[in-house]
Amino acid sequence: RLRDLLNRYLGEQGFNVRTVADASEMNRQLARERYDLIVLDLMLPGEDGLAICRRLRGATNPVAIIMLTAKGDEVDRIVGLEIGADDYVTKPFGTAELLARLNAILRRRYSQHSPVHLLGPLQVDVLHHEATLDGESLKLTPTEFALLKVLAENAGRIVTQNQLIHQV
Repeated sequence: RLRDLLNRYLGEQGFNVRTVADASEMNRQLARERYDLIVLDLMLPGEDGLAICRRLRGATNPVAIIMLTAKGDEVDRIVGLEIGADDYVTKPFGTAELLARLNAILRRRYSQHSPVHLLGPLQVDVLHHEATLDGESLKLTPTEFALLKVLAENAGRIVTQNQLIHQV
């Protein structure tokens, strides 16, 4: 239920969300596409969240990770952060707080790499989910923006219909 709630809430906030039920499904998703951030529950079936985080960091995967768990002891938080999590949120939590933490991590990450794609008169700001044409703001639905983002990130390359469907 929590996964479905977060999927719906973060989608409404403009995030392109993918959810998985376990580590093997997550591995398949990570092999197919790149992600900016993972909200990783520690108590996943099969491989636990700490092992997944350790494995991703061992493979030098740059994805941001927020650990999500009911374990709120200081030692648990320290272990999660020490093995490579960017943040640690304990249940129960407020969705507004999680959103603020997601945005803070993405702001820090994107301040180091430009989240803005300039394509002639078109500017696509990935971080702020905004697009402008000749300086005028475009009113886009979340799906339209996701489509534009994929095309901007692949400027000059052919993007197949299947790739668009999968990434949007």
